[in-house]
Amino acid sequence: MLLHVLAAIHNTTTLLFGIFISAFFLGVRQNKSNTIKLLLYSLAEGTVYLLSLTLIGETATMQIYPLFIHLPLALFLTFYYHYTFLSSCVSIVSAYLCCQVSTWIGMFALSLSGEQWCYYCFRIIATLGTYFFLCRYVCHTTEMIFAKDRRELWVIGFLPFVYYIFDYMCTKFSNLLYSGNKAVVEFMGFASCLAYLTFLLIYFKEYERKQQIRQYSDLTKMQLLSIQKEIEQVKLSEQKIAILRHDMRHHLTIILTQLQNNSPDHAMDYIKQLYDSYDDTVITNYCKDEMINSVISIYHTRFENIGVIFQCNIGRMPPLPESETDVSTILSNALENALHALQNMTIPNRMITLTISEKNAHLLIQVKNTIEKPPKFIDGIPISETPGHGIGVRSIIYYVEKLGGQCHFSVSGNYFTLQIII
Repeated sequence: MLLHVLAAIHNTTTLLFGIFISAFFLGVRQNKSNTIKLLLYSLAEGTVYLLSLTLIGETATMQIYPLFIHLPLALFLTFYYHYTFLSSCVSIVSAYLCCQVSTWIGMFALSLSGEQWCYYCFRIIATLGTYFFLCRYVCHTTEMIFAKDRRELWVIGFLPFVYYIFDYMCTKFSNLLYSGNKAVVEFMGFASCLAYLTFLLIYFKEYERKQQIRQYSDLTKMQLLSIQKEIEQVKLSEQKIAILRHDMRHHLTIILTQLQNNSPDHAMDYIKQLYDSYDDTVITNYCKDEMINSVISIYHTRFENIGVIFQCNIGRMPPLPESETDVSTILSNALENALHALQNMTIPNRMITLTISEKNAHLLIQVKNTIEKPPKFIDGIPISETPGHGIGVRSIIYYVEKLGGQCHFSVSGNYFTLQIII
């Protein structure tokens, strides 16, 4: 009786592990809503599994397991959560590979004790431990990696795909691997899993390093463009000031004449024109931070070039985190996304408002822009249907979470709003 209970718990935890890790590897948010949805889906899959066990037996069920468990899961992740079919398959076989940790530990316990209950107990414990480790340390990595293009996904998924086929050919459809000690044989899966997880972490570190180099290069270019723009503004301002200084005596004479002729209104209008002329010589400085100032200055120019009204409200800013580049990257991605959205719109009065302030020693950033039609949201995150787009949103989420902050996307009326707190 005890063995039946332990076997049922083992099968349940393994099924839940595979479904939840497959989803979380892709980037499905680990929140209450998705947990309920995945539990309901797991209940449906579990029901099909029990029916199959009852009708055709355990051996046949394990042989067709991919058809009624893995394939439907891939379709569910593809059509419900809108991930590509290839990335869904890579995620599923990666989760399957990670199951080998508990398989080997269970086999090792069985070989030492010779007791079947030890096998199930150690497998259950290992499954739960592996699940929490992956959720805590690995899922945020795979979320970025599995969003790569098709060619890179094939490279990433090669090892788990090969192991998946190998395991079914040698353990489910035959007993080729079990002619000797099972613990020794299953060590291949255990070692492959460790190698794969190590590969993912190394790959992600390399990817992150390249991203930082590229972002630093982009920000440096922005700073150079901003400096060039400021130099041009200084030259233009010097020319205007020289002209105004040269003509000041003439301006004063005109104002005096208008006052002597009892025309104070004309004099006021003339003074206002002079005031506006002096305003044109003022160089805009948005904030004290040079890098943030450069990003805003460059995008202000880009918005003006496409006829978009740009409003910038910057209050008192707290000291930026040590990684100033990350904050600048978040801001440039947010403004770049707004630029792409606005430049393709045909509606009049296109505008964007940038607000940066401080609250309780936290940096608050809000980007609000007009939209023609609301974007599609999946899991509270806007999804771009244009090929090659959507990376900016994922980059924002990644760097905000890296700095220990939060971000929120919303639509209200004809406005799309991104709010960030760091």
